[in-house]
Amino acid sequence: SYDSAFAGLNARMPEFNALMGLYSLDALEEAARQRNEAAAAYHEVLGMLPGIGFQKVHPEDRNSYKDFSITVDEKRFGLSRDALAAALAAENIDTRKYYDPPVHRQIAYRHLFNGQSLASTDWLANNSLSLPIWSGMATDIPVRIGNAFRRLQLNAPAVQKIVSQDG
Repeated sequence: SYDSAFAGLNARMPEFNALMGLYSLDALEEAARQRNEAAAAYHEVLGMLPGIGFQKVHPEDRNSYKDFSITVDEKRFGLSRDALAAALAAENIDTRKYYDPPVHRQIAYRHLFNGQSLASTDWLANNSLSLPIWSGMATDIPVRIGNAFRRLQLNAPAVQKIVSQDG
């Protein structure tokens, strides 16, 4: 669960982590290039599927793609984010719901919002899914994941039935 039970901050970085961070700066440009290639492959293979949305990156900006998150519009794609995640897990494709619950719904902070709705935030939290991405990821992996998406969408009613039965 990504729910915070209490507010806190851990801003300490052990010396070993600092050393690793300094050392990894030498590989930053290559890692960013590789992650951007994997993201481009995801965009190509998933971009043709209805109901799959992507974060917009301004043309003059650059994304590190620490995570590669998409949105899933259930009506257009045929499966909810949760059903898709369950079906992908059955295909041995690991996904994460990093933004669920959103901060205003987390135990530690919900008292600050008095139950108020943040419609866009709630929609993103309920419909975003982070896909596998890492530095050095071969571009055929997003293609294989995209093929799984297409199979699942083509068989959405049967997939939904199975996911509903399995809980």
